[in-house]
Amino acid sequence: MIGYGATELRALWGGVAVKSWKVFLSYKVWFISDIGMGFLFVGQALLIGLGLTGKRNSEALQRLTGYSDYVAFAVLGLLILSFGLTFLSGFVWSVVDELYTGTLEYSFAAPPMRRITFFLGNVLVRLFLSLLYMAIYLPPFFKLLFGLGINLLAVLKALPVLLLGSLGMVGLGMVAAGIVLYLRDPGPFISILEMLVFALSGAMYPPLSILPRALQALAKALPPYAPTTEALRKVVVYGYGSSTGELWYLAVISILYSVLGYLVYKWSEKQARIVGLKSY
Repeated sequence: MIGYGATELRALWGGVAVKSWKVFLSYKVWFISDIGMGFLFVGQALLIGLGLTGKRNSEALQRLTGYSDYVAFAVLGLLILSFGLTFLSGFVWSVVDELYTGTLEYSFAAPPMRRITFFLGNVLVRLFLSLLYMAIYLPPFFKLLFGLGINLLAVLKALPVLLLGSLGMVGLGMVAAGIVLYLRDPGPFISILEMLVFALSGAMYPPLSILPRALQALAKALPPYAPTTEALRKVVVYGYGSSTGELWYLAVISILYSVLGYLVYKWSEKQARIVGLKSY
């Protein structure tokens, strides 16, 4: 049992994580593009705030969310969204990459490692990159460009909420990975899914209550990103005592998505072994 676990750990690190890291390093433009997207996101938030109110701080935003600075509000949303997309991309693109290179059928027929090991190896690299981007965004650039300070106590206070929400994000990633198994060209599906997650994550806009009822229901039920964003923002400003409703809802939906993701992916994998896979 110990030998089997050691084999899986070697496969996770050497067979998947290191390989994914080398692939990433071979495309240096990816790093520049990812960093640039973060600044474009925050710059867009600043322009929206200035366009709506004529200034960076908004009394209306303060009443709705507890945040008066639209940039601080958007930066927090960006960090949650970037962290969450790590799991979605880690699960989905690991399947897509195999699909495009023609090795997916081999992996299912004679797997060199457990599928969860393969997924976790890809997620590990993307999680490291996500933390690296945060380290680049927060201390030097956001403080110099936008004058944002870093409250370490608030960061530590928010971590349990982020970890709780990550359970549901992993579940959504597994659901998406299961669907991708049956698509001949998954590119359009992934693009639509990522745009949907981005639009309903709550990263850019104030509380879900300002959305039309149909979009509110979709944002609360579809991805766990919006509930995570709302709960974390409220905990940072008001503390855990005033955020029990949001935290309970986040816990329930995260558990549901984690269970759903496991069941959907295992069913999809079983069906794929029986009826075969779509090839690119």
